[in-house]
Amino acid sequence: MEDCGPFVEYVLRSGARTNVLMAVSEGSNSTQTLLDSDLASESAVYNALTELQDQGLIHEPRSKRWAPTGAGTVVAGLIERQREAESVLSADPEYWQNHDVTVLPPAFRTRLADLAGGVVVRATDTQPSRAVRETERRLAEADSIAVLAPIYNERFDAAAQDGESLQLVLDAGVIDDLREEADEDESEADVDGIRVAEFSFALTVTDDYVMLSLPTLDGSYDPRTEFIAESERAKRWGRQLFDCYCEDAQALEAYLTESR
Repeated sequence: MEDCGPFVEYVLRSGARTNVLMAVSEGSNSTQTLLDSDLASESAVYNALTELQDQGLIHEPRSKRWAPTGAGTVVAGLIERQREAESVLSADPEYWQNHDVTVLPPAFRTRLADLAGGVVVRATDTQPSRAVRETERRLAEADSIAVLAPIYNERFDAAAQDGESLQLVLDAGVIDDLREEADEDESEADVDGIRVAEFSFALTVTDDYVMLSLPTLDGSYDPRTEFIAESERAKRWGRQLFDCYCEDAQALEAYLTESR
């Protein structure tokens, strides 16, 4: 096996190597099938097969039948996730250029590919409340809702109350602001199930979708946009992100008692 440096970098330096490795990992196991798939010129396909084999990324476990090695499977998976992450960014470049993704934990930023297929719902001049209305509609229709809320919105709260199950984690700043505005009795009413943590993005997860609202680059909450994804991977990403904060969050009653 040749020493050609980092595996992923080596494969991506050649379009033919990339296409051939991805095709082999997806089940194209004969040379003729690869040649017929218009991956590259005939000579480029042959060269890619030789180079990938020399690098230890593909092998021939049976006569004339190609298969990825363990390393090849890992590299192909990383390239696929890179493509999916790029598809998320390229679907709406303006959103990802103007919003702060660093507010998400690093482990979830590196899994941005899980959100592939999602769309950004954006307010327009003629529909300035479009994102807000879409959020309200989805909350009102959901049965089970898990929410991370960095702001307090009575309209969202009312919409969510119609569901059968509501898990709510509020940012500590929301509680502090509400307590300044309310009487003591009001601040301690209806606290069952509410938890408190510190975060600066909004997240809603239901059985049908995940909604994500990132702050703008200056840290401001953005009510004009909402990222929505409905795939199983996206919902799993959202649920795990919610659990990451909910598990370490403090019960509201305990927070109110400690912060008096």
